[in-house]
Amino acid sequence: MIFKTLDLFAGAGGLSYGFIQTGQYKIVAAAEIDPDTRETYLENHNSGNNIVMIENVVGYDFSALNAEVGGIDVIIGGPPCQGFSNANRQKRAIVSMNNALVKEYFRAVKEIRPKAFIMENVSMLQSDIHRFYDSDYDHDEMVELGIEMRDDNLPITTRDFGNLEILPLMQREVLLRQTLLPEKLLSLLDVLHKFRGNNKRLKKYIENNDVAIINHTEAYCAGTDMGNYAQLSIDCLRIIQDALSRAQPIEAYIDALTSLLDFQNAIRSALEIRKNRILCDFAYRNGTRHVDARVKSYSVIDYIKTILSDDYRQTGATLNATWFGVPQERKRHIVMGIRSDIIGEASVELPKQPEQIPFVTVGDAIMDLADCEVSTEKDSPGVPILIPDAPISDYALSMRSGSDGLLYNHITTKTTGEAMNRFRALGEGDNFHNLPKELTESYDKPERTQKTIYLRLDSTKTSDTVVNVRKSMWIHPRKDRAITVREAARLQSFPDSFVFCGNKDSQYQQVGNAVPPLMARAFAEKLLTYLQ
Repeated sequence: MIFKTLDLFAGAGGLSYGFIQTGQYKIVAAAEIDPDTRETYLENHNSGNNIVMIENVVGYDFSALNAEVGGIDVIIGGPPCQGFSNANRQKRAIVSMNNALVKEYFRAVKEIRPKAFIMENVSMLQSDIHRFYDSDYDHDEMVELGIEMRDDNLPITTRDFGNLEILPLMQREVLLRQTLLPEKLLSLLDVLHKFRGNNKRLKKYIENNDVAIINHTEAYCAGTDMGNYAQLSIDCLRIIQDALSRAQPIEAYIDALTSLLDFQNAIRSALEIRKNRILCDFAYRNGTRHVDARVKSYSVIDYIKTILSDDYRQTGATLNATWFGVPQERKRHIVMGIRSDIIGEASVELPKQPEQIPFVTVGDAIMDLADCEVSTEKDSPGVPILIPDAPISDYALSMRSGSDGLLYNHITTKTTGEAMNRFRALGEGDNFHNLPKELTESYDKPERTQKTIYLRLDSTKTSDTVVNVRKSMWIHPRKDRAITVREAARLQSFPDSFVFCGNKDSQYQQVGNAVPPLMARAFAEKLLTYLQ
């Protein structure tokens, strides 16, 4: 029996590919919002299948889709989770639309009522840290479901602004919008503040942008009606404008810049809460003039367990891609549900860690490609897949299987002189922190740089979690260059026949976001034991 499958938040299609490899699932529809990634998906999955491609799931009519394709048996997918709760506070984001996408996934399950579903996401999803905020979008539904909520305080301000009372501002949306600086000026000031600890980058940034900051400041101050709240921004802006005009060092205006951005960030946070219709009260904190947003929240895990009631028997666990022969440490949290009328009282289990884990190294995965021609152009045609002098690993042979003799996406980023000096200074397994001091001085805070930056892969080990390796500047184990899109895809277990579309950065990002097909196949095979 072939099970018709819907892949939500499909990305490039790693999850779909793993299911297809079993020969017992057919993808009838997929959802992906990014145009380049959508092109990649269709390039690799739509051969004669006439897949229904959904660009945006928000508000989509899944019941109509179910009727259109003659019924859907299985829903798979990994809704993004970067926006949960205060996990992104360092990025000044309180919530994001990504929160709503998990709810869209389960809305699809409720409307279609498939035989089973599998939801994939990062392992942190099982943590109580990841929470939804109570909003008037679905407050009544959450109350009806009986989901337990807790009281949370979100800090909106953490400092005083002279004698100014901030609470009345937070309580008036119209006034908040009037007091928010123009986006372009805010962006210029954000970057100026970001470079405050790096004299080299700060100097270059000011040389290129001081006139723009001064002009945008003048335009804002001239066109703004004076008021207590606007006056705070104007006073700080005038100090910054005057210091830049006279080429004074940042120490002359850093206090004004920091105060201004703290004030504007408080406004942005309050507006974000209102935009997302979060139910909250703004209040002063413990007798201070620091403002909190008092909200209610509930855990994502509680939501997942409750939303489908008793219709599905569910289980969840964190699995590692290395268990399934992927040359990469990649932990993902998987939730599997089987419809109760199908499984009855039987328990649902996910794949277990095998007693004998097939250990595949970075060398096994990519070293057979070391002498293949590499390009820095995104439109580079396929190059011949060479037969190396050294034996080819079983893993590499499986990746070559099905290709047309050409290697696609074997492209890498262009290397600057500074980057090349870093490459040459690092041995296998070394990273940014192994560099001599003179090669790290261009970074704002070298000591805080992640260990995955400028990482030269160790050919004798599995890799760390593959992300956008272009941004992280991962280095080939033995070549002084960044690893290619194709090599990153090999680490993810995409076969060489799988072609990625879009510009270079998009290709790297698609690979980094994907579910390893070999890992996905393990989910698919386990699910078959219940469906059959």
